[in-house]
Amino acid sequence: MREILSSQAFGIMLTLLFYLFGGWLYKKTKFPFFSPLLVATLLLMGYILIADINMASFLTDLSGIHLFLGPLIVSLAVPIVKQFDLIKKNILPILVGSFVGAITSILAVYVLGNWFNIDQEILYSIIPKASTTPIAIEVSEQIGGIRAITVAVVVMTAVIGAVIVPILVKLLKIKDPRIIGMGLGTTSQAVGTAKALEIDPTAGAISGVALVFTGIATAIIALFIH
Repeated sequence: MREILSSQAFGIMLTLLFYLFGGWLYKKTKFPFFSPLLVATLLLMGYILIADINMASFLTDLSGIHLFLGPLIVSLAVPIVKQFDLIKKNILPILVGSFVGAITSILAVYVLGNWFNIDQEILYSIIPKASTTPIAIEVSEQIGGIRAITVAVVVMTAVIGAVIVPILVKLLKIKDPRIIGMGLGTTSQAVGTAKALEIDPTAGAISGVALVFTGIATAIIALFIH
């Protein structure tokens, strides 16, 4: 029975069901904290704890879901191509905004981490949180961080950012899709880009470019940290 509960097929099915439930809940309530990704993440965490599933085994068996990552990343190029002229016109602000976002994120972690006297290994694991997972892992390992903590922090940052940024956009009455795209792309990577696409195609295109530049900026800045 335990083999079935932690199998690849059951894990993927459960993940999709939780995500669909989150999507249904969000459509019914329109409550930002009922983001499908956040709901699915919390339900999966609850399932793993209640069913006492071995985390390492569960993640290994669930590795088949990574097959979807390739097409997902490639699909992000579609809105970028459609908005290519706009992106070309705004490439300098996007580039500057991405680097400023990366620097701000790293400085905030570094300053607060030292203020609260966080262990250096943990601090180095959190520093690349604004970049995409593959870049964040490489940066973390290069400067002496812990891979598992980095992955967890990047995912948490993406989910929380994708929930909070749209709320701030409404509160501050921001209408410009370029600003919305920059905010989500520099803080929430691919998850933020998906949310930006939901809000506006232009915001999604800007966010897709911003997440790339933010990852590059994070990798470059990290060279001077360790």
